[in-house]
Amino acid sequence: MPGLLDNAVHIRPTLAIGSLLVATLIATAPQLSSATLKAKLFSDGHLAADEGHEVFARNADAVQVGDATVAENADFLTKTLSRFQNLATSAQQSIQSRHEKEEQRLKDSISQASNANVKMALERSVASNKEALEETQGIYRNIASFSSDMLSMLKKTSKSGTTCEQLYCGKHASCADTFQGASCVCNEGYIGLGQECRAPAEFAPRLLLGENAARAADIHVASFDTNKVAVVFRDISKGNAGALMVGSLGEAGNMELSPLEVFTAPGEKAFAPVVAGTDGRQIAIAWRDDQRKGNCRLRAAALGTSGVRGAEMALSWGPTMDFCTNQAHKMSIQSFPPNRIMVLYSDKAKGSETATESFGNSMLADISSLGNISLLGNFRFTDSAVARLEATKVSKNGFVLAARASPATDDMNPKASVEQEAMAMYGELVGEDLVFDPNPVNLEPEKGQVWARGLSLIAPNTVAYAYQDASKMELKLAVLDIDPQTHKMKVVEDPSTFQKGFSPYVSMLSLPYSASDPYTLTYYQGEKSAIASICAWNSDRQQLQNCEDFPWLSHKASSVSGVALGEGRVLMTFVASDIPYYTVFGLSKK
Repeated sequence: MPGLLDNAVHIRPTLAIGSLLVATLIATAPQLSSATLKAKLFSDGHLAADEGHEVFARNADAVQVGDATVAENADFLTKTLSRFQNLATSAQQSIQSRHEKEEQRLKDSISQASNANVKMALERSVASNKEALEETQGIYRNIASFSSDMLSMLKKTSKSGTTCEQLYCGKHASCADTFQGASCVCNEGYIGLGQECRAPAEFAPRLLLGENAARAADIHVASFDTNKVAVVFRDISKGNAGALMVGSLGEAGNMELSPLEVFTAPGEKAFAPVVAGTDGRQIAIAWRDDQRKGNCRLRAAALGTSGVRGAEMALSWGPTMDFCTNQAHKMSIQSFPPNRIMVLYSDKAKGSETATESFGNSMLADISSLGNISLLGNFRFTDSAVARLEATKVSKNGFVLAARASPATDDMNPKASVEQEAMAMYGELVGEDLVFDPNPVNLEPEKGQVWARGLSLIAPNTVAYAYQDASKMELKLAVLDIDPQTHKMKVVEDPSTFQKGFSPYVSMLSLPYSASDPYTLTYYQGEKSAIASICAWNSDRQQLQNCEDFPWLSHKASSVSGVALGEGRVLMTFVASDIPYYTVFGLSKK
């Protein structure tokens, strides 16, 4: 695989997690080797390792397990002492409050007691309560003081040698102050000695097919049924036919893929195919059969219905269905449980004898166990012409769509219009109908020229919207909130620029880490490499923070599509020099 073997990356959002082992572990478990201790320190990554081996964690984090370095021991002690110090300070406040309440209770009892002996006993209890408070506070003061002194000593000792200001660490490495001076250590997710750190071989980009087996364009990937993936693309080497591969992703980042299948009829073309999988292991593919004036086509298949052992990836195809004409734009496809799919597309109809009306349309269909398609209906979502359609699920039946739409006019004032270059609209499956909010949100109501875009669910009822502002050649990111009752959307973070320049693609991944840890993940083409831009979302302040850019591919790609797989893993499919590849990277926290 020439030129693409050293591009894998593990990306780490900048919020701290992880459980700390208390200092007593060191004192009470001297029999543990440093390798075992190091494995325990990474227990939040579900690490399972033997001493001296490199291992793979379930959340796609690879770490080198061996003797713990001086830097790691110093960092461990520093964190543990800080925890003791915080615990002691918190305990002093808590104990003070409890003793004050107890003292007040005893004094109230004294005032109500009529027996002299009872009063005397209660007064002694008050005195004993004060003595116990002073004694306990003294213990916690000593703990806090000891922790503070030890932290100061560690800090001074670590500065005795070379400092991080004087040391240069290699790529994918960080500097840490130690007892012996500054030291370079590989970042989590990389292996090496600190100066030269590399990603594990498991996460290097891999050929989707064999060398020169296909020339690809318009690649798209979807995940379904826990660990299944479906990849579609336009196969240039087969006359622009539509190609599909189905497989499962292993924990080590490798995909077991079925042989390539052509889903189009002989001689037929498939431009901009998009695929979705259902909970019932059905697959649906939508495409157009010509670049400019194509027919909209839909075909579905059922996975593993033969019942033959070893044929779990075999597909049972149903017939192709046409559902629109004169198509020149990419469509968007989503699935609903158990075997229902929705396609969003630009449609046209004759408005008069001489004029053609363009509008945004959708179709809803069921897929049978044999791959047959049953149309449930078509549902117009806007009277404006639309292009660059994208969508993301926000609940079991709810979704948000994004589009570039023609300006909207005010029926009360025909001279007034609103630009809809960055439009967002809420929709929902209700029974056998698709229902859309007639009042969309427009992020650029006064500007034109918004090109590529992407949507992602980053937290419950919270959606991020990234797009290319071509008027200023900037990439922007905004955040929308969805009212859980009315489903009305509002902008809670105004569009802000996160990158200058042009990118042929801008897209996003929903829930790249987890719903409890909100992040945005936007991927786009940088000047020399493919970039994943990650921002943390502060739900309390309703703002993006700690944004960082990470190159995940050192080559330019002509077509890219990604999907979040859960547990911090991300699958990216891409085309470079007409060759289709895939790679996996992991999201971890530092």
